Amino acid sequence: MKILFVTPGKNENPFLNGFSFNELEKLTAEINGGKTGCSAEILDISSFDLKSLSIHDVEKILEGLGPNILDFEAIHTFSFFPFINRAFFKQFIFYDPGILSLKNEFATFFGNIDDLNCCKCDVKKFSAEGLCDFYRHTMINSKAFDTRPWGWWRTLISADDYKIKQIVVEPHHKLSLQTHEFRSETWIIAEGSGFVVIGSRRFKAEKGLVFTIPKREKHRAETEDSSMIIIELQLGSYLGEDDVKRIEDIYGRA
Repeated sequence: MKILFVTPGKNENPFLNGFSFNELEKLTAEINGGKTGCSAEILDISSFDLKSLSIHDVEKILEGLGPNILDFEAIHTFSFFPFINRAFFKQFIFYDPGILSLKNEFATFFGNIDDLNCCKCDVKKFSAEGLCDFYRHTMINSKAFDTRPWGWWRTLISADDYKIKQIVVEPHHKLSLQTHEFRSETWIIAEGSGFVVIGSRRFKAEKGLVFTIPKREKHRAETEDSSMIIIELQLGSYLGEDDVKRIEDIYGRA
């Protein structure tokens, strides 16, 4: 995993609670030099005034990071810079709690902080290895969108005990035969057709049909010549993406 740390801008509060640029450099070196499975770089925007930056200025700043800002899988920011420039930063964003003190100055952009691809993270609470583990765990379980060999999914609503997702299964593909330990699922076929397997039964799936899948029950979706869109309601005490046991999988993931 490749991480980009973003420093505070010129008109923002400096690092808070004893954390400093030197501490950030030390953390970055520990991530790059240890057995964390991650690499990290620092985007230093301390000389830039966020309130006067143009799109051209942003592009010039990002040029120094390499050919593609999307090479970084996650952003950890001490600045509002990634939120103001969300068109450039589409990754999962971890933000330092200190930027919450800027609510009045950047009120227009505070809504972005609550989206599904963001998470508050105080780096002072972690070792370098622990921080990278936290990044990985959070991204696995908090992504709003992801691709799969069979298509893609995105989260529409996420709450403590329920989640609603849109699942798109491309033609001639199938999900893994799987179970979930902590959640039940209800599948509504919103578009297309295919088959739904629940336990030992295989059902024809068409638009408008609803399928209920209890916890720990084997299930999968399959398509033939057309794609299929499923609206999935998850109910349970834990709704993480890692609550899946694959029993069979044509893509070698079981």
